[in-house]
Amino acid sequence: MPVLSVPAYSLAYQQGLHMVVLRWLKPYTAAEARKSYQATLVLALQHGCARWLLDARGTGPLNLEVAEWLTHKFLPAVAVGLAPHPLRLAVICPPARFEQLHTDPTVAAAVSEALADERPYQAGLFYDEGAAVAWLMSQPG
Repeated sequence: MPVLSVPAYSLAYQQGLHMVVLRWLKPYTAAEARKSYQATLVLALQHGCARWLLDARGTGPLNLEVAEWLTHKFLPAVAVGLAPHPLRLAVICPPARFEQLHTDPTVAAAVSEALADERPYQAGLFYDEGAAVAWLMSQPG
């Protein structure tokens, strides 16, 4: 059951998998993205949960403003706040976002930076929800 459902997204905690699930239901504005991530953090802190499944299949192209905010501000702070549990994010992307990685060098650079090993969190991009969940569950959390 969703903990929160608004026109832009739904948010739920899956107790059996100890995972927070954020699903965007439509393309979002930068303000909606920030609000959804803040709500995800609140729910994750309530449950001590560092596994996040982020379903972006309902969205449009990658928003660079949001990607840079996540990479440089929000996610590093979340990683510190959830320590000692390592923050792991599995992002299910629509095919158009994967295509952006091959056609837009600015997007490719931003995503590469967000996925870099030196980040204080681990993130992966997936086509398939099953593969995303399996990756999240492959490490203690």
